Amino acid sequence: MGERLCIGCDLGTSTIKLSCGDTKFLIPSLIGEPNPGWSGASFDKSLENNLVITEGRDSYYIGELARMQSEVKRALASDGQMKSAEETYIALKAALGLFIDNDGQDVIVATGVPVATSMGVMKNLSKMLKGNLEINVKNDATGKTKRLNVNIEKCLVLPEPYGTYYSTLKEKGEETAVDTVLVDIGHGSTDILTMYQGRPMRTASGSMREATDTLTNRMASALQEKTNQIVKPFDLMTIIRQQKESVLIGGQTYSIKSIREFYAKQIAKVMVDEVMRLITTLPPDAFVEYYIICGGGAYTFGEAIKEAIIEGHLVTSDESVIIPEDPVISNARGFELIAQSQ
Repeated sequence: MGERLCIGCDLGTSTIKLSCGDTKFLIPSLIGEPNPGWSGASFDKSLENNLVITEGRDSYYIGELARMQSEVKRALASDGQMKSAEETYIALKAALGLFIDNDGQDVIVATGVPVATSMGVMKNLSKMLKGNLEINVKNDATGKTKRLNVNIEKCLVLPEPYGTYYSTLKEKGEETAVDTVLVDIGHGSTDILTMYQGRPMRTASGSMREATDTLTNRMASALQEKTNQIVKPFDLMTIIRQQKESVLIGGQTYSIKSIREFYAKQIAKVMVDEVMRLITTLPPDAFVEYYIICGGGAYTFGEAIKEAIIEGHLVTSDESVIIPEDPVISNARGFELIAQSQ
């Protein structure tokens, strides 16, 4: 049976991040219909990229397999909220199958969901994931199956940036809860979570559409104008993720450094304006000690947001604006620590 597993999950609009000990997974936030038949020679035979789950009589492709092979696929989260507790439950069950090998395994799960997700949907997901679960997963590339009965002792569902809040305070050695604003920049939306006296303050938190894809859309339009060639925002996303400074369009190389910095600054200013609007709803005794920037977009917007926060006189010291060492996995890592604390 082995010892109890503590697993941290972060359901983002583009990626589910998972953390357990030294093992980390990042899989697309997608569920899809199976597409049976010949799928060609797969050189990647890993379970996380070939993940199929069976629920009753139905099977679903999860993550990368859904992205690549499903004709009908659905995003698990969009517009800053989790779409369906039922579909998220199926996807997270499949994701748990990546970590678990022992039948009868005891597990504690803590998962983050987008900030605009309603309390009802969060409670529903927590209830569904608790207790004895049967997990039937298959590797589509190898045909190997896992049939497991697991015992989920506890399942905590919280707003996703809370994971980074928890892990950052632990690292800082803070003994008491401090008022903090977290800016979690994803692919399709940005979550702003305000913590007041250790609790999420719903009225001072929110979700906005400005995110990494806002940047790629604006850059694509500008490059299209400059080159008279079609430029797809999705292709720019990969280049930004790899932190490349130039792009190949129509056989010619173009520098994207200045154009990226220009739009990143513009979008960062809009994000900080929204932060300023939200914190005006805080009680007069609130004192925001930290601003934490996390999520995949922290690599692109982090410094520009930090600059805008300092210019807006929201902090007295640069050290009050924090970008975690690994902002992509920081929520999942924080949720793993929360699961361990249970």
